[in-house]
Amino acid sequence: MATGAVEVFGLPEDEENSRIVRVKVIAGIGLAKKDILGASDPYVRVTLYDPMNGVFTSVQTKTLKKTLNPKWNEEILFRVHPQQHRLLFEVFDENRLLLLACLPTEIFVMTLSP
Repeated sequence: MATGAVEVFGLPEDEENSRIVRVKVIAGIGLAKKDILGASDPYVRVTLYDPMNGVFTSVQTKTLKKTLNPKWNEEILFRVHPQQHRLLFEVFDENRLLLLACLPTEIFVMTLSP
């Protein structure tokens, strides 16, 4: 049986003093109603950034339709410099009716430590 390579986002593999951070986006509980009909189509965007140099890369979960209590259970791997990088978690509602840029409904920032 063939195994697929797991994608690691962020720094290149040969980056000195880098570490792998495993992020698991599990679920949202009681998200705000953002659609006209009272439900939401939420997804999470996880952004790796450096406070001095800005955004490095972003990864997005799948969109779950019509739920305020989504369960993503998705794992994302980032190669980082723990003392330098931060992770930003944003929950968005995919707005298919208006096709406008989505505004975040929740924002979380995580500081990494070795």
